Amino acid sequence: MLLSVSANAQDIPEDELQARINTYFDNFGVTVIYPSINYSKKLSENTSVSATYLTDIISAASMQSLFEVDGVTSATDRTYGGSDDTPDEWRHELGLGVTQKFFDGSFYVNGIYSIEHDYSSKTLLGSVTYPFAQQNAYLTLGATISFDKIFPENRYWTKDRNTYAFNAAFSQILGKNVIAQIDASYIDVSGYQLVGYQIVRIYDPAKNNFTTYEPVYPDTRIRRALGVRANIGITDDITLQPGYRYYWDSWDINSNTMYAILSRNFSETFSASLEYRQYYQTQAFFFLPYYTSLQEYMGVDGQINSGYSNVINFNFTLTGKKGSAFLTNENLQLIGTLGYYKRHYDSPDWHSGLLNLYALLFNIGIRYYL
Repeated sequence: MLLSVSANAQDIPEDELQARINTYFDNFGVTVIYPSINYSKKLSENTSVSATYLTDIISAASMQSLFEVDGVTSATDRTYGGSDDTPDEWRHELGLGVTQKFFDGSFYVNGIYSIEHDYSSKTLLGSVTYPFAQQNAYLTLGATISFDKIFPENRYWTKDRNTYAFNAAFSQILGKNVIAQIDASYIDVSGYQLVGYQIVRIYDPAKNNFTTYEPVYPDTRIRRALGVRANIGITDDITLQPGYRYYWDSWDINSNTMYAILSRNFSETFSASLEYRQYYQTQAFFFLPYYTSLQEYMGVDGQINSGYSNVINFNFTLTGKKGSAFLTNENLQLIGTLGYYKRHYDSPDWHSGLLNLYALLFNIGIRYYL
């Protein structure tokens, strides 16, 4: 959850309609297109409601491969992952939220329901923000509860995963041009930790062949993070937002994230920002580059492998203005992002056999103030 704080942090969202089309393409054979639409309605000076709908349309090479599993008895006769038709995944998500102002503070509650052919999720999240010291400091407390069900098409079973997440952030205005924030999160995940379509290959050097098994993960995972960030006004039109985040969990995965966002208002109608993010991660205690014997826990997902990643994003906002050659409606904004993502794995990816993932991200949308 990204938190921004300003002198008007407690304002109720105005009437707004926003629609975006987001895309993702990588060299691992994954293509994602996910349009979304969000509507906010201000019912009074103290109350606002919102509704969001998005859909993920995903094609993944790993889900179109043969998944014969020798080491389990829960496999069905169907040996292919993904759905019966293209695309391999098609997720629908609906969210409804309420923002309510009370005294000088506000609280936000949102319910989300997500469904696809092999996965469903019900989520309730909320947060409370309250100012102190003549609105020079802010405290935000948040909680999220999520109940998921996983039912892969190549398995007979349905399994549960429950998530309880808590976060806190304290923000302080340090001067005319500087706002700083420290935040912390604690996440408890229990139940089935996998997606159901990956396989572990056990290599037998004597026979020079492989036997395939389902991955086995621990049933619980505790995730923690601490972060600091700042918003620094360099000039009236230029801001710098540096940040750092440290993460550690019960699977012995530790990570460090450093990032910076440089933003500039080029005119009253055009603003842009450049974001750079660097990420380093250690591997889970049970992860091995390859397996030669059965282990209590086994995994192949790149998310639990060690490695690093880099992200560069360019973001822009163009606001309409009367007499403009392009956007003449002052209530309309054009917003977009162009991004490049690279992730390096310290051992080859389980399906592609590659060490480096490269991805392009692009999204474009409109925001209309009603």
